[in-house]
Amino acid sequence: MIEGIKGNVVLHSLFIMFGMSDPNQTLLQLESYIKDGRLEMSEVMATQFTDMFLSMKKKDLNSQVMLVKGLRILCDVLLVRNKASKAIASAKTLLRERKKLTSLVKSSDSMSVDMMKPISEDYRRCANIFASANKRRMAKKYYHRCERNSPGNIAVALEAFKHFNEDKKILKRLLVSTVSAGPVIRSDGVYVLQPIDLPPAPAHDVSNALNQIAEKGFPEAKHLSEKILQEIGAIERGEAAANARLQTALDSLKPKYDYHEYV
Repeated sequence: MIEGIKGNVVLHSLFIMFGMSDPNQTLLQLESYIKDGRLEMSEVMATQFTDMFLSMKKKDLNSQVMLVKGLRILCDVLLVRNKASKAIASAKTLLRERKKLTSLVKSSDSMSVDMMKPISEDYRRCANIFASANKRRMAKKYYHRCERNSPGNIAVALEAFKHFNEDKKILKRLLVSTVSAGPVIRSDGVYVLQPIDLPPAPAHDVSNALNQIAEKGFPEAKHLSEKILQEIGAIERGEAAANARLQTALDSLKPKYDYHEYV
């Protein structure tokens, strides 16, 4: 039973009030509520939204897409609200319905598998839910699956480290991800490490994690931590570009010769 909501009549009224006759509008409204911190209402709406689609005996491609999007939001809200049992149930449902969506997409002419969000994002979401619920085996399983599907994903490696900082495989994964992530960049005023086409990780958090790893018998981690801080300092002093990777790409577009010399 959804907290604070009693009776099907009230639920039906909410359903109409929040425009759930238009699934896309409902998803946008849910995202807006989450940004505003209205998490209880978001949980109510996301639960009703996903229940509606789950109750359909036969769903078309669009309905399955809406269901998977709604389940992602519900998983995120339940994780933030520390509702472990509900979050685990939603995570398992998400994985099942994602699999069904993949099958529908493969048989569709209007959408390709490449148009779907990477499955690594859903593995990451589920791993964090299992880890927060202290389901260690399942959490490690999905962190590993996420890494396998998005090699060098430093954001996930950092999250796995925060939950399992005694696991040597996870420590090594963060070390390798840091090396391959490239230089520190400043994005929206925040210093991050962000591999190409992968989510960012806060640079200072990575540096702190590396210092802890160094104390566990990995001296190379200390060097990596210091390198991150040096790169942050260089950007702050104006000695390095805020985004070295972007700057290199821009520089490569500049003419290598001054053609005026040959006129």
